[in-house]
Amino acid sequence: MTRPTRALLKWSNLRHNYRVARERTKHEAYAVIKADGYGHGMLACANALSGEADGFAVACVDEALLLRREGIRQPILVLEGAYDAQEWEQAAKHHLQLVIHHSQQLRDRAQAELEEDVAVWLKVNSGMNRLGVRMEDAPDMIARIRNDERLILRHIMSHFATSDEADLSFYEEQKSLMLNHAWPVPLSLSNSASILRANTKNGIESEHVLRPGIMLYGSSPLEEFSAEDVNLRPVMTLQSALISVHNVPAGETVGYGRRWTAKRDTRVGVVAIGYGDGYPRHAPSGTPVNVAGKRCELIGRVSMDMITVDITDMPEAQIGSPVELWGELVDIDDVARYCNTISYELYCRLTPRVPRINLQ
Repeated sequence: MTRPTRALLKWSNLRHNYRVARERTKHEAYAVIKADGYGHGMLACANALSGEADGFAVACVDEALLLRREGIRQPILVLEGAYDAQEWEQAAKHHLQLVIHHSQQLRDRAQAELEEDVAVWLKVNSGMNRLGVRMEDAPDMIARIRNDERLILRHIMSHFATSDEADLSFYEEQKSLMLNHAWPVPLSLSNSASILRANTKNGIESEHVLRPGIMLYGSSPLEEFSAEDVNLRPVMTLQSALISVHNVPAGETVGYGRRWTAKRDTRVGVVAIGYGDGYPRHAPSGTPVNVAGKRCELIGRVSMDMITVDITDMPEAQIGSPVELWGELVDIDDVARYCNTISYELYCRLTPRVPRINLQ
């Protein structure tokens, strides 16, 4: 019997989620597929969206070049820009768009011999304090870009620090700062959370490129709304099966470190998945799991290859019964909350040991 652990990837749901983003704008939406498509497979995501996406966004030039080698012809934006002069030259050769977020990148560009023009986006730090030039330095950077005959300033962009949180006060500050400035080219501001908060009053119509990321994969970035609330569908369903069933008397413990004690006579199911597959080792007892169509709970510490679940109230559960760790029956955002993390990390940490099964 083949080990039952696998990730089912439903690409029709990826396309649905992209359309949810795309319908919010009259202009364009670049699908963010960095970090191997948030663990879903970057090339597979690009192929699934090839007939719909206006463009793609990746983290680095290496990711963009992989897409080009595999025949992806849509515009590709490199969110961290070029790291050195050689990457500037590669961007020109392969028609990549680069984000400029630091003056050093223009010094690197001066050392590069560009065969073609390069479209660039200037990133402005509006309060995230991660990447981006400060507002007061933006005019000088814009002038330097425009004085370079090989560079085409395409967009001004920024990134929201708190658009996913219920308290929108700082988000509104950042948005107002960017929207109330007279920029010489169109803006790109909205990540997934900002897209899902969009309405006709919040300025999204002033943007020319949205940047949907986590929402594409069916996870809600919003603190107060679930994926279902905002019409998103999970692309990945992580599955396995019970490989053992046994009884544990009340008072006995389960797993490494004896962290979970049975308060009653307990029927325990053993599932073929663990941190060796990317399931979080720090998932606590109580984390939701679905066995044979019914919710149950993780008990005890996660092992490298196995977890244990309480199936006391599920007499129908037997060896071979299907288990879902997240997907259509278990919201990954619920799992993430139990694990004190976010769905992004859970998706990205899934290891190559888990076979990916492509669905339509």
